[in-house]
Amino acid sequence: MTAFALYWSSSFVLQARNATTHFGADSWYFAELAGGDVISRIAGNYYLDRIARFHPTTVAMAAAWMKIVNPLTGWISPLHLLKAMFAAVGAFGVWAAMSAFAAVMPRRYVVLFGIIYAFSFGVWYFASIEESKIVTASLSALYIASYLHLRKSWTTRRAVVLTAILLLACLNEMVSGFLAVIPTIDTLVRRGWDWRHGKWIAAHALAGPIAFVIIEGGMYGRLVAESHPEGASHVAVLIFYVSRNYYSLATLYSFVVNWLFFNIAAPTPDALYDIPASAIYKGYFEPSLTNYFFSPVSAGLVALASVMFVASALRRYRAETSGYQPDILLALAAFTFIRAAFFFVFNPAEPLLFSPAVTLANMIIVAAPFTTSNFPAKRTFLAAFAGLLFFTNGAFIVGR
Repeated sequence: MTAFALYWSSSFVLQARNATTHFGADSWYFAELAGGDVISRIAGNYYLDRIARFHPTTVAMAAAWMKIVNPLTGWISPLHLLKAMFAAVGAFGVWAAMSAFAAVMPRRYVVLFGIIYAFSFGVWYFASIEESKIVTASLSALYIASYLHLRKSWTTRRAVVLTAILLLACLNEMVSGFLAVIPTIDTLVRRGWDWRHGKWIAAHALAGPIAFVIIEGGMYGRLVAESHPEGASHVAVLIFYVSRNYYSLATLYSFVVNWLFFNIAAPTPDALYDIPASAIYKGYFEPSLTNYFFSPVSAGLVALASVMFVASALRRYRAETSGYQPDILLALAAFTFIRAAFFFVFNPAEPLLFSPAVTLANMIIVAAPFTTSNFPAKRTFLAAFAGLLFFTNGAFIVGR
């Protein structure tokens, strides 16, 4: 409930200061979902048609949600009721993240890392606007949590549930199929080419192709014909973006700092860099890590993060016995790398749109070895980190 209250109240602030379309967010498309009668309006509404083509899970959820909360529209505006759904999805993702943390670290650190996940910039921002990205992020967190528990105690029922989560995630964003890399790499590392233990993954990974057939083969024929290649189909949009992209070392640097660092902590309290010509879209963060050092709060955050990274890596702080299996870290790293590689090719200019889905994976890679290390006063350290993260990212939410 605390995360929901934070995200929903933040949505009012961002809406009031017209800050819901930073980083390439299409919130004005998703705002059409607040109009009610979502399904019946898709065929005659360009914006609904576009998002239904690529994010049917979000559209279906919003259609059901707006029907449920319709009696409240006399007291609360439909748009803010819609924002409440995305805030609730973000809060659900925090619960899923805590479930995942509980599988890889001592329980006394789970709440602290759950708070850090909730305060991370990509999760906080996208849970506070109407956009499909928080749905993707929360489904990714649920998938990771479910798999971490499945690998401890494998059952057919849990494997079926994991596959259903993957299907929903792919229906919301086709590239979520990369989540299947996690059990694939984990099984290969632990067992090698063992068909007996890995054959279920082959069936599991079919969720991606099935979602593709449902969307491309079933849904598109029912929607309005789209003439612009950016919205015609998944194949067309891939070709459209790749053909217009520019790649360089500077582009790679900008992508990496957004993907790994800005997704966790905002480097500045505003995002005025490279503002698009469109009057609708707002700007981005300047791609420079040095901006963290212009504020004592964000500079302190960087200092604590650096200590955490070092403590996780140095042998002197490693615990003799850990509460997690290091094999899973390689699988999570493979997922975040493959997703990053795809989106660098697809849309290198807007990495913050797609990085919230790897927030949990990246955190576990650092958190699991840190919380099981011999580093002193870890709970006090993490509480200080969470506090600085709240003020750093809260400064952006509130604005100058």
